Amino acid sequence: MSLTSHTGALTTEPAQSAAALIGAQRALSERDLHEEQRKSQISDGHRLIRNVRRHPFALYSQGEFATKAVGMDADYWLDFVLPTLRANVSRAAAGKVDAALARARKRHGEYGTARPGAPEVIAEALFDTKWFRTKKDHLTRAELRDRIRGVIARGEPVQLVFPVFSRKPYSPVKNRGAAPDTAELHSLARCAALAHVIDVLSPTGGRFTLLADGRKYNRACRTPDSVVEDYQSTLRDWIGELGASDVLHVADYEEWLRDGLSTDLFQARQQHYATWEKRLLTSYGELFDPEDPRSWLAGLADHDEIGSQLVHTFWSIATSANYEAFATARDEHGGWPDAARRAYAYYVASLPRRLSGHRGRPDMGLAAGAGYDVTTLHRTLRREAWQAACRYVAISLADRDLNLIRQLAPDAVKLTIHGKPGELHLVTATSKDANMTAQHSTGGYSISGGQAKPTYSYLIDREARGEIPVLIKGTPRHGSDPRHRALARLEATGQPIAYVDDAEPVLRHTLHRMLERTEI
Repeated sequence: MSLTSHTGALTTEPAQSAAALIGAQRALSERDLHEEQRKSQISDGHRLIRNVRRHPFALYSQGEFATKAVGMDADYWLDFVLPTLRANVSRAAAGKVDAALARARKRHGEYGTARPGAPEVIAEALFDTKWFRTKKDHLTRAELRDRIRGVIARGEPVQLVFPVFSRKPYSPVKNRGAAPDTAELHSLARCAALAHVIDVLSPTGGRFTLLADGRKYNRACRTPDSVVEDYQSTLRDWIGELGASDVLHVADYEEWLRDGLSTDLFQARQQHYATWEKRLLTSYGELFDPEDPRSWLAGLADHDEIGSQLVHTFWSIATSANYEAFATARDEHGGWPDAARRAYAYYVASLPRRLSGHRGRPDMGLAAGAGYDVTTLHRTLRREAWQAACRYVAISLADRDLNLIRQLAPDAVKLTIHGKPGELHLVTATSKDANMTAQHSTGGYSISGGQAKPTYSYLIDREARGEIPVLIKGTPRHGSDPRHRALARLEATGQPIAYVDDAEPVLRHTLHRMLERTEI
Protein backbone atom coordinates (compact mmCIF):
# COMPACT_ATOMS: atom_id res chain seq x y z
CA MET A 1 0.00 0.00 0.00
CA SER A 2 1.57 3.27 -1.10
CA LEU A 3 1.91 6.22 1.24
CA THR A 4 1.43 8.63 -1.63
CA SER A 5 -2.02 7.22 -2.30
CA HIS A 6 -3.08 8.32 1.19
CA THR A 7 -1.41 11.69 1.61
CA GLY A 8 -0.41 12.93 -1.81
CA ALA A 9 2.47 14.67 -0.04
CA LEU A 10 4.99 11.94 0.56
CA THR A 11 7.27 10.29 -1.92
CA THR A 12 9.49 7.28 -1.52
CA GLU A 13 12.27 8.12 -3.97
CA PRO A 14 15.53 6.40 -3.00
CA ALA A 15 17.24 9.78 -2.69
CA GLN A 16 14.89 10.92 0.02
CA SER A 17 16.66 10.76 3.37
CA ALA A 18 15.29 9.15 6.49
CA ALA A 19 15.36 12.54 8.17
CA ALA A 20 13.21 14.04 5.42
CA LEU A 21 10.71 11.20 5.63
CA ILE A 22 10.50 11.49 9.41
CA GLY A 23 10.12 15.26 9.19
CA ALA A 24 7.26 14.97 6.73
CA GLN A 25 5.55 12.31 8.81
CA ARG A 26 5.91 14.30 12.03
CA ALA A 27 4.37 17.31 10.35
CA LEU A 28 1.37 15.21 9.37
CA SER A 29 1.15 13.80 12.88
CA GLU A 30 1.18 17.26 14.44
CA ARG A 31 -1.55 18.30 12.03
CA ASP A 32 -3.74 15.23 12.45
CA LEU A 33 -3.22 14.07 16.03
CA HIS A 34 -4.34 15.70 19.25
CA GLU A 35 -1.67 16.12 21.94
CA GLU A 36 -3.24 13.33 24.00
CA GLN A 37 -3.03 10.96 21.02
CA ARG A 38 0.72 11.49 20.75
CA LYS A 39 1.39 10.40 24.30
CA SER A 40 2.65 6.97 25.26
CA GLN A 41 -0.26 4.99 26.68
CA ILE A 42 -0.05 2.05 29.06
CA SER A 43 -2.38 0.70 31.72
CA ASP A 44 -1.96 2.00 35.24
CA GLY A 45 0.12 -0.36 37.37
CA HIS A 46 -0.40 1.20 40.78
CA ARG A 47 -3.50 -0.87 41.58
CA LEU A 48 -1.70 -4.17 41.06
CA ILE A 49 1.25 -3.04 43.18
CA ARG A 50 -1.13 -2.06 45.98
CA ASN A 51 -2.88 -5.41 45.75
CA VAL A 52 0.40 -7.32 45.92
CA ARG A 53 1.48 -5.27 48.94
CA ARG A 54 -1.75 -6.21 50.72
CA HIS A 55 -1.12 -9.95 50.34
CA PRO A 56 2.36 -10.56 48.87
CA PHE A 57 2.44 -14.27 49.74
CA ALA A 58 -1.09 -15.21 48.66
CA LEU A 59 -0.01 -17.07 45.52
CA TYR A 60 -0.60 -20.81 45.70
CA SER A 61 2.42 -23.03 46.08
CA GLN A 62 2.71 -25.77 43.50
CA GLY A 63 1.32 -28.21 46.06
CA GLU A 64 -1.67 -26.01 46.90
CA PHE A 65 -2.35 -25.43 43.22
CA ALA A 66 -2.36 -29.15 42.45
CA THR A 67 -4.70 -29.83 45.38
CA LYS A 68 -7.21 -27.12 44.46
CA ALA A 69 -7.29 -27.56 40.67
CA VAL A 70 -10.12 -29.37 38.89
CA GLY A 71 -10.06 -30.79 35.36
CA MET A 72 -12.25 -30.10 32.35
CA ASP A 73 -12.23 -32.38 29.33
CA ALA A 74 -11.08 -30.69 26.13
CA ASP A 75 -13.91 -32.23 24.11
CA TYR A 76 -16.50 -30.81 26.51
CA TRP A 77 -14.98 -27.35 26.10
CA LEU A 78 -14.97 -27.57 22.30
CA ASP A 79 -18.30 -29.31 21.83
CA PHE A 80 -20.42 -27.53 24.44
CA VAL A 81 -18.82 -24.38 25.89
CA LEU A 82 -17.57 -22.79 22.67
CA PRO A 83 -20.81 -23.42 20.72
CA THR A 84 -22.69 -21.73 23.57
CA LEU A 85 -20.43 -18.69 23.32
CA ARG A 86 -20.84 -18.66 19.54
CA ALA A 87 -24.62 -18.53 20.01
CA ASN A 88 -24.15 -15.70 22.52
CA VAL A 89 -22.19 -13.73 19.93
CA SER A 90 -25.00 -14.10 17.37
CA ARG A 91 -27.65 -13.13 19.91
CA ALA A 92 -25.67 -10.10 21.08
CA ALA A 93 -25.07 -8.90 17.52
CA ALA A 94 -28.77 -9.15 16.66
CA GLY A 95 -29.72 -7.24 19.79
CA LYS A 96 -27.16 -4.50 19.12
CA VAL A 97 -28.43 -4.05 15.55
CA ASP A 98 -32.00 -3.57 16.77
CA ALA A 99 -30.88 -1.20 19.53
CA ALA A 100 -28.79 0.91 17.13
CA LEU A 101 -31.74 1.25 14.75
CA ALA A 102 -34.00 2.39 17.57
CA ARG A 103 -31.48 4.91 18.93
CA ALA A 104 -30.77 6.35 15.48
CA ARG A 105 -34.49 7.09 15.01
CA LYS A 106 -34.69 8.67 18.45
CA ARG A 107 -31.54 10.78 18.04
CA HIS A 108 -32.04 11.83 14.43
CA GLY A 109 -31.93 15.49 15.46
CA GLU A 110 -28.30 15.18 16.56
CA TYR A 111 -27.45 14.15 13.01
CA GLY A 112 -29.50 16.87 11.35
CA THR A 113 -31.71 14.43 9.48
CA ALA A 114 -35.27 13.22 9.80
CA ARG A 115 -34.55 9.87 8.17
CA PRO A 116 -31.44 8.19 9.61
CA GLY A 117 -29.62 5.93 7.18
CA ALA A 118 -26.80 3.42 7.47
CA PRO A 119 -24.13 5.97 8.53
CA GLU A 120 -26.26 7.21 11.42
CA VAL A 121 -27.19 3.71 12.56
CA ILE A 122 -23.55 2.57 12.45
CA ALA A 123 -22.52 5.64 14.45
CA GLU A 124 -25.13 4.72 17.06
CA ALA A 125 -23.80 1.17 17.21
CA LEU A 126 -20.36 2.62 17.92
CA PHE A 127 -21.74 4.81 20.70
CA ASP A 128 -23.44 1.96 22.57
CA THR A 129 -22.88 2.92 26.20
CA LYS A 130 -22.61 -0.71 27.36
CA TRP A 131 -19.60 -1.26 25.13
CA PHE A 132 -18.14 2.22 24.60
CA ARG A 133 -17.09 5.02 26.93
CA THR A 134 -16.36 7.74 24.42
CA LYS A 135 -16.52 11.32 25.67
CA LYS A 136 -18.39 13.88 23.60
CA ASP A 137 -15.38 16.19 23.57
CA HIS A 138 -13.30 13.32 22.14
CA LEU A 139 -15.64 12.48 19.26
CA THR A 140 -19.23 13.44 18.49
CA ARG A 141 -21.86 11.31 16.83
CA ALA A 142 -22.06 13.66 13.86
CA GLU A 143 -18.28 13.62 13.35
CA LEU A 144 -18.23 9.84 13.39
CA ARG A 145 -21.27 9.67 11.06
CA ASP A 146 -19.54 11.97 8.55
CA ARG A 147 -16.45 9.76 8.47
CA ILE A 148 -18.54 6.62 7.96
CA ARG A 149 -20.71 8.28 5.31
CA GLY A 150 -17.64 9.18 3.26
CA VAL A 151 -16.35 5.59 3.37
CA ILE A 152 -19.69 4.13 2.29
CA ALA A 153 -20.07 6.73 -0.48
CA ARG A 154 -16.78 5.51 -1.96
CA GLY A 155 -18.07 1.94 -1.92
CA GLU A 156 -15.52 0.83 0.68
CA PRO A 157 -16.16 -1.34 3.75
CA VAL A 158 -16.38 0.37 7.12
CA GLN A 159 -13.11 -0.46 8.87
CA LEU A 160 -12.35 -0.66 12.58
CA VAL A 161 -8.78 -1.01 13.81
CA PHE A 162 -7.89 -1.80 17.41
CA PRO A 163 -4.34 -2.05 18.81
CA VAL A 164 -4.80 -4.64 21.57
CA PHE A 165 -4.00 -8.21 22.60
CA SER A 166 -0.25 -7.76 22.94
CA ARG A 167 0.49 -10.91 24.97
CA LYS A 168 0.20 -12.25 28.49
CA PRO A 169 3.39 -11.19 30.27
CA TYR A 170 5.70 -13.38 32.33
CA SER A 171 4.23 -12.04 35.55
CA PRO A 172 3.19 -14.59 38.20
CA VAL A 173 1.12 -11.98 40.02
CA LYS A 174 -0.99 -11.48 36.87
CA ASN A 175 -1.33 -14.96 35.43
CA ARG A 176 -0.06 -18.55 35.57
CA GLY A 177 0.99 -18.79 31.95
CA ALA A 178 1.52 -16.91 28.71
CA ALA A 179 -1.36 -18.37 26.66
CA PRO A 180 -4.79 -16.79 26.15
CA ASP A 181 -7.50 -17.91 28.59
CA THR A 182 -11.16 -17.05 29.06
CA ALA A 183 -10.28 -13.37 29.52
CA GLU A 184 -9.15 -13.21 25.90
CA LEU A 185 -11.98 -15.48 24.76
CA HIS A 186 -14.75 -13.26 26.16
CA SER A 187 -13.04 -10.08 24.92
CA LEU A 188 -12.84 -11.66 21.47
CA ALA A 189 -16.53 -12.54 21.71
CA ARG A 190 -17.36 -8.87 22.24
CA CYS A 191 -15.16 -7.87 19.29
CA ALA A 192 -16.78 -10.60 17.17
CA ALA A 193 -20.29 -9.37 17.95
CA LEU A 194 -19.28 -5.79 17.14
CA ALA A 195 -17.71 -6.90 13.85
CA HIS A 196 -20.94 -8.67 12.86
CA VAL A 197 -23.00 -5.57 13.76
CA ILE A 198 -20.95 -3.26 11.54
CA ASP A 199 -20.89 -5.77 8.70
CA VAL A 200 -24.68 -6.15 8.80
CA LEU A 201 -25.45 -2.44 9.04
CA SER A 202 -23.02 -1.25 6.36
CA PRO A 203 -24.21 -1.59 2.74
CA THR A 204 -20.55 -1.96 1.80
CA GLY A 205 -19.75 -4.46 4.56
CA GLY A 206 -17.36 -4.12 7.46
CA ARG A 207 -13.94 -5.25 8.53
CA PHE A 208 -12.54 -5.25 12.09
CA THR A 209 -8.78 -5.66 12.46
CA LEU A 210 -7.15 -6.40 15.81
CA LEU A 211 -3.59 -5.05 15.65
CA ALA A 212 -1.83 -7.42 18.03
CA ASP A 213 1.18 -5.39 19.12
CA GLY A 214 3.15 -7.82 21.27
CA ARG A 215 6.20 -7.79 18.99
CA LYS A 216 6.09 -4.01 18.81
CA TYR A 217 6.54 -3.73 22.56
CA ASN A 218 9.00 -6.61 22.79
CA ARG A 219 11.66 -3.96 22.34
CA ALA A 220 10.87 -3.22 25.96
CA CYS A 221 9.25 -6.28 27.49
CA ARG A 222 11.44 -8.99 25.94
CA THR A 223 8.73 -11.65 25.68
CA PRO A 224 10.04 -14.31 23.26
CA ASP A 225 8.61 -13.83 19.77
CA SER A 226 7.57 -17.47 19.67
CA VAL A 227 5.33 -16.91 22.70
CA VAL A 228 3.75 -13.87 21.02
CA GLU A 229 3.20 -15.86 17.81
CA ASP A 230 1.51 -18.70 19.70
CA TYR A 231 -0.67 -16.15 21.51
CA GLN A 232 -1.80 -14.64 18.20
CA SER A 233 -2.37 -18.10 16.71
CA THR A 234 -4.74 -18.94 19.55
CA LEU A 235 -6.63 -15.68 19.05
CA ARG A 236 -7.20 -16.64 15.40
CA ASP A 237 -8.28 -20.16 16.34
CA TRP A 238 -10.81 -18.83 18.84
CA ILE A 239 -12.18 -16.24 16.41
CA GLY A 240 -12.87 -19.17 14.09
CA GLU A 241 -14.63 -21.07 16.88
CA LEU A 242 -16.76 -17.96 17.53
CA GLY A 243 -17.82 -17.91 13.88
CA ALA A 244 -16.31 -14.51 13.08
CA SER A 245 -13.34 -15.23 10.80
CA ASP A 246 -14.99 -13.43 7.88
CA VAL A 247 -15.34 -10.11 9.69
CA LEU A 248 -12.76 -10.14 12.51
CA HIS A 249 -9.05 -10.50 11.83
CA VAL A 250 -5.85 -10.56 13.86
CA ALA A 251 -2.86 -8.84 12.29
CA ASP A 252 0.58 -8.83 13.83
CA TYR A 253 1.29 -5.11 14.13
CA GLU A 254 4.90 -5.36 12.97
CA GLU A 255 3.98 -7.42 9.91
CA TRP A 256 1.09 -5.06 9.16
CA LEU A 257 3.53 -2.14 9.08
CA ARG A 258 6.16 -4.01 7.10
CA ASP A 259 3.65 -5.05 4.45
CA GLY A 260 1.98 -1.66 4.21
CA LEU A 261 4.79 0.87 4.49
CA SER A 262 7.32 1.69 1.83
CA THR A 263 10.76 0.17 2.46
CA ASP A 264 12.19 3.65 3.00
CA LEU A 265 9.64 4.62 5.62
CA PHE A 266 9.83 1.26 7.38
CA GLN A 267 13.59 1.63 7.69
CA ALA A 268 13.24 5.27 8.72
CA ARG A 269 10.92 4.15 11.49
CA GLN A 270 13.64 1.82 12.81
CA GLN A 271 16.12 4.68 12.82
CA HIS A 272 13.65 7.02 14.46
CA TYR A 273 12.99 4.51 17.23
CA ALA A 274 16.75 4.06 17.76
CA THR A 275 17.10 7.84 18.09
CA TRP A 276 14.30 8.00 20.67
CA GLU A 277 15.71 5.01 22.54
CA LYS A 278 19.19 6.53 22.77
CA ARG A 279 17.77 9.89 23.82
CA LEU A 280 15.64 8.45 26.62
CA LEU A 281 18.22 5.98 27.90
CA THR A 282 20.88 8.70 27.91
CA SER A 283 18.85 11.66 29.15
CA TYR A 284 16.71 9.80 31.68
CA GLY A 285 17.94 6.24 32.01
CA GLU A 286 21.35 6.98 33.43
CA LEU A 287 19.89 9.25 36.11
CA PHE A 288 17.54 6.65 37.57
CA ASP A 289 17.96 5.99 41.28
CA PRO A 290 17.10 2.35 42.09
CA GLU A 291 17.71 2.97 45.78
CA ASP A 292 14.58 5.06 46.19
CA PRO A 293 12.53 5.00 42.96
CA ARG A 294 9.35 6.50 44.39
CA SER A 295 11.05 9.72 45.53
CA TRP A 296 13.14 10.02 42.38
CA LEU A 297 10.23 9.38 40.06
CA ALA A 298 8.03 11.87 41.92
CA GLY A 299 10.49 14.58 40.98
CA LEU A 300 10.74 13.43 37.37
CA ALA A 301 6.97 13.43 36.89
CA ASP A 302 6.93 17.21 37.26
CA HIS A 303 9.99 17.75 35.04
CA ASP A 304 8.34 17.51 31.59
CA GLU A 305 5.71 15.57 29.64
CA ILE A 306 8.08 12.79 28.60
CA GLY A 307 9.25 12.43 32.17
CA SER A 308 5.64 12.07 33.27
CA GLN A 309 5.05 9.35 30.65
CA LEU A 310 8.18 7.50 31.76
CA VAL A 311 7.09 7.55 35.39
CA HIS A 312 3.63 6.20 34.58
CA THR A 313 5.15 3.52 32.33
CA PHE A 314 7.69 2.40 34.93
CA TRP A 315 5.06 1.54 37.53
CA SER A 316 3.15 -0.47 34.92
CA ILE A 317 5.95 -2.20 33.08
CA ALA A 318 7.58 -3.26 36.35
CA THR A 319 4.95 -6.04 36.55
CA SER A 320 5.16 -6.97 32.85
CA ALA A 321 8.83 -7.05 31.85
CA ASN A 322 10.47 -10.42 31.23
CA TYR A 323 13.29 -10.00 33.74
CA GLU A 324 16.54 -11.74 32.91
CA ALA A 325 17.05 -13.14 36.42
CA PHE A 326 13.57 -14.65 36.57
CA ALA A 327 13.87 -15.99 33.01
CA THR A 328 17.01 -17.83 34.10
CA ALA A 329 15.15 -19.34 37.05
CA ARG A 330 12.29 -20.44 34.81
CA ASP A 331 14.65 -22.01 32.31
CA GLU A 332 16.46 -23.93 35.05
CA HIS A 333 13.24 -25.31 36.54
CA GLY A 334 11.05 -25.62 33.43
CA GLY A 335 8.63 -23.05 34.80
CA TRP A 336 8.13 -20.83 37.83
CA PRO A 337 9.42 -22.54 41.00
CA ASP A 338 7.77 -21.54 44.27
CA ALA A 339 10.87 -19.65 45.40
CA ALA A 340 10.85 -17.50 42.27
CA ARG A 341 7.12 -16.75 42.62
CA ARG A 342 7.62 -15.59 46.19
CA ALA A 343 10.68 -13.56 45.22
CA TYR A 344 8.78 -11.89 42.38
CA ALA A 345 5.82 -10.99 44.60
CA TYR A 346 8.16 -9.59 47.25
CA TYR A 347 9.94 -7.55 44.59
CA VAL A 348 6.65 -6.03 43.39
CA ALA A 349 5.50 -5.31 46.96
CA SER A 350 8.85 -3.67 47.72
CA LEU A 351 8.99 -1.41 44.66
CA PRO A 352 7.84 1.77 46.46
CA ARG A 353 10.32 1.24 49.34
CA ARG A 354 13.94 2.25 49.70
CA LEU A 355 16.37 -0.61 49.24
CA SER A 356 17.57 -0.08 52.77
CA GLY A 357 14.15 -1.34 53.89
CA HIS A 358 14.97 -4.85 52.62
CA ARG A 359 17.10 -5.79 55.60
CA GLY A 360 15.90 -8.89 57.36
CA ARG A 361 14.49 -10.60 54.25
CA PRO A 362 17.51 -12.37 52.72
CA ASP A 363 15.22 -15.33 51.91
CA MET A 364 13.57 -13.15 49.26
CA GLY A 365 16.61 -13.35 47.04
CA LEU A 366 15.82 -15.28 43.88
CA ALA A 367 16.96 -18.71 45.04
CA ALA A 368 19.61 -20.33 47.18
CA GLY A 369 22.92 -20.40 45.38
CA ALA A 370 21.80 -18.03 42.62
CA GLY A 371 24.36 -15.42 43.57
CA TYR A 372 21.81 -12.80 44.60
CA ASP A 373 21.04 -11.25 47.92
CA VAL A 374 17.71 -9.45 47.96
CA THR A 375 19.16 -5.93 47.76
CA THR A 376 21.38 -6.73 44.81
CA LEU A 377 18.55 -8.53 43.05
CA HIS A 378 16.08 -5.68 43.48
CA ARG A 379 18.59 -3.07 42.39
CA THR A 380 19.16 -5.06 39.19
CA LEU A 381 15.44 -5.61 38.58
CA ARG A 382 14.56 -1.95 39.14
CA ARG A 383 17.20 -0.81 36.64
CA GLU A 384 15.92 -3.36 34.14
CA ALA A 385 12.35 -2.11 34.60
CA TRP A 386 13.46 1.49 34.11
CA GLN A 387 15.30 0.67 30.90
CA ALA A 388 12.22 -1.22 29.70
CA ALA A 389 10.10 1.87 30.44
CA CYS A 390 12.46 4.02 28.36
CA ARG A 391 12.25 1.60 25.43
CA TYR A 392 8.47 1.30 25.71
CA VAL A 393 7.98 5.04 25.60
CA ALA A 394 10.54 5.31 22.78
CA ILE A 395 8.69 2.96 20.42
CA SER A 396 5.32 4.42 21.36
CA LEU A 397 6.50 7.98 20.68
CA ALA A 398 8.26 6.95 17.48
CA ASP A 399 5.13 5.40 16.02
CA ARG A 400 2.93 8.27 17.12
CA ASP A 401 5.40 10.77 15.68
CA LEU A 402 5.01 9.01 12.36
CA ASN A 403 1.25 8.50 12.74
CA LEU A 404 1.55 5.09 11.13
CA ILE A 405 -1.92 3.70 11.80
CA ARG A 406 -3.45 6.74 10.16
CA GLN A 407 -1.12 6.28 7.20
CA LEU A 408 -2.09 2.67 6.57
CA ALA A 409 -5.75 2.97 7.51
CA PRO A 410 -6.59 6.65 6.96
CA ASP A 411 -10.35 6.18 6.92
CA ALA A 412 -10.63 3.52 9.60
CA VAL A 413 -12.33 4.13 12.92
CA LYS A 414 -9.64 3.59 15.53
CA LEU A 415 -10.65 1.96 18.79
CA THR A 416 -8.62 2.28 21.97
CA ILE A 417 -8.51 0.92 25.51
CA HIS A 418 -7.42 4.37 26.72
CA GLY A 419 -9.88 7.14 25.87
CA LYS A 420 -8.34 9.74 23.53
CA PRO A 421 -9.68 12.48 21.25
CA GLY A 422 -10.75 11.25 17.83
CA GLU A 423 -10.86 7.61 18.93
CA LEU A 424 -13.51 5.33 20.40
CA HIS A 425 -12.90 3.87 23.85
CA LEU A 426 -14.06 0.25 23.61
CA VAL A 427 -14.44 -1.57 26.92
CA THR A 428 -13.29 -5.14 26.30
CA ALA A 429 -14.28 -6.56 29.69
CA THR A 430 -17.52 -6.78 31.63
CA SER A 431 -18.86 -3.64 33.30
CA LYS A 432 -17.76 -4.95 36.70
CA ASP A 433 -14.15 -5.27 35.47
CA ALA A 434 -14.26 -2.43 32.94
CA ASN A 435 -10.77 -1.17 33.84
CA MET A 436 -9.15 -4.55 33.25
CA THR A 437 -7.79 -5.88 29.96
CA ALA A 438 -7.56 -9.52 28.96
CA GLN A 439 -3.83 -9.57 28.29
CA HIS A 440 -2.99 -8.27 31.76
CA SER A 441 -5.39 -10.43 33.73
CA THR A 442 -6.49 -13.99 34.40
CA GLY A 443 -9.91 -15.01 33.14
CA GLY A 444 -12.53 -16.72 35.23
CA TYR A 445 -16.20 -17.16 36.06
CA SER A 446 -18.34 -16.06 38.96
CA ILE A 447 -21.07 -18.63 39.57
CA SER A 448 -24.31 -17.26 41.00
CA GLY A 449 -28.03 -17.46 40.38
CA GLY A 450 -27.65 -20.31 37.92
CA GLN A 451 -25.42 -18.21 35.68
CA ALA A 452 -21.70 -18.08 34.98
CA LYS A 453 -20.47 -14.51 34.53
CA PRO A 454 -17.01 -13.89 33.02
CA THR A 455 -14.60 -12.05 35.30
CA TYR A 456 -11.21 -10.42 34.75
CA SER A 457 -8.81 -10.27 37.67
CA TYR A 458 -5.14 -10.42 38.62
CA LEU A 459 -3.99 -13.89 39.56
CA ILE A 460 -2.85 -12.81 43.00
CA ASP A 461 -6.35 -11.52 43.77
CA ARG A 462 -7.96 -14.75 42.61
CA GLU A 463 -5.66 -16.93 44.69
CA ALA A 464 -6.00 -14.64 47.69
CA ARG A 465 -9.77 -15.26 47.46
CA GLY A 466 -9.19 -19.01 47.26
CA GLU A 467 -10.62 -19.44 43.75
CA ILE A 468 -10.33 -22.78 41.96
CA PRO A 469 -8.14 -23.25 38.88
CA VAL A 470 -9.68 -25.16 35.96
CA LEU A 471 -7.22 -27.26 33.95
CA ILE A 472 -7.84 -28.64 30.46
CA LYS A 473 -7.42 -32.41 30.16
CA GLY A 474 -7.42 -34.89 27.29
CA THR A 475 -5.76 -33.08 24.39
CA PRO A 476 -2.96 -35.63 23.82
CA ARG A 477 -5.42 -38.19 22.49
CA HIS A 478 -6.19 -35.87 19.58
CA GLY A 479 -2.62 -35.65 18.34
CA SER A 480 -2.13 -32.73 15.96
CA ASP A 481 -5.84 -31.89 15.52
CA PRO A 482 -5.75 -28.10 14.96
CA ARG A 483 -9.02 -27.57 16.88
CA HIS A 484 -7.23 -28.74 20.02
CA ARG A 485 -4.06 -26.73 19.43
CA ALA A 486 -4.91 -23.84 21.78
CA LEU A 487 -6.09 -26.18 24.53
CA ALA A 488 -3.04 -28.41 24.12
CA ARG A 489 -0.78 -25.45 24.90
CA LEU A 490 -2.65 -24.83 28.12
CA GLU A 491 -2.56 -28.47 29.13
CA ALA A 492 1.13 -28.86 28.30
CA THR A 493 2.13 -25.96 30.55
CA GLY A 494 -0.43 -26.59 33.31
CA GLN A 495 -1.98 -23.15 32.82
CA PRO A 496 -5.64 -22.87 33.86
CA ILE A 497 -8.13 -21.90 31.20
CA ALA A 498 -10.10 -20.16 33.96
CA TYR A 499 -10.57 -19.74 37.71
CA VAL A 500 -13.99 -20.28 39.26
CA ASP A 501 -15.47 -19.54 42.67
CA ASP A 502 -17.59 -22.73 42.50
CA ALA A 503 -16.30 -25.93 40.89
CA GLU A 504 -19.65 -27.75 40.68
CA PRO A 505 -20.58 -26.60 37.13
CA VAL A 506 -17.17 -27.75 35.92
CA LEU A 507 -17.35 -31.13 37.62
CA ARG A 508 -20.97 -31.74 36.53
CA HIS A 509 -20.43 -30.47 32.97
CA THR A 510 -23.15 -27.84 33.35
CA LEU A 511 -20.96 -24.79 32.75
CA HIS A 512 -22.28 -24.34 29.21
CA ARG A 513 -25.84 -24.21 30.54
CA MET A 514 -24.86 -21.42 32.90
CA LEU A 515 -23.28 -19.51 30.02
CA GLU A 516 -26.42 -19.54 27.87
CA ARG A 517 -27.74 -16.27 29.33
CA THR A 518 -24.34 -14.61 29.67
CA GLU A 519 -24.15 -11.17 28.11
CA ILE A 520 -21.33 -10.43 25.70
